[in-house]
Amino acid sequence: MPRAVLLVLSLLLLGGCAGNKAARPEAGQPTVYADVLSKPNPLLMGCLMRSRPSEFKRPNTYRYCLVEKGGKYAVYYDWRDGKSGEEHTGWMPFTIDGDKLISGTDPSAYVVRDGAVWHSYGGRDTQHRMLRD
Repeated sequence: MPRAVLLVLSLLLLGGCAGNKAARPEAGQPTVYADVLSKPNPLLMGCLMRSRPSEFKRPNTYRYCLVEKGGKYAVYYDWRDGKSGEEHTGWMPFTIDGDKLISGTDPSAYVVRDGAVWHSYGGRDTQHRMLRD
């Protein structure tokens, strides 16, 4: 393989790994716990990221990790504004209601439907599939 192709692939791989690591709750113990109305659907658990919507030029990115610590649930959240590049990362407040995970800091909701997790933003009709991260 040409050297330039290898260099580009290496940079993409390293950039992708850095982004995934930022979404993981390795930052230590939760500082905020979720309000639990009913236990989360197991499909909401773990780390997920939103697939890239094709209808946007510079879409926001969304990643979360829902973990259980000592019988409580916490969400490590990472979202980035696609236009400004501003990033919001850390343990953040959420409400869990069975098949729904609702952000307390932005108008995002994550819902289990048809055996998958979907992201909706601000009550819009469009939903985007979440992928395991």
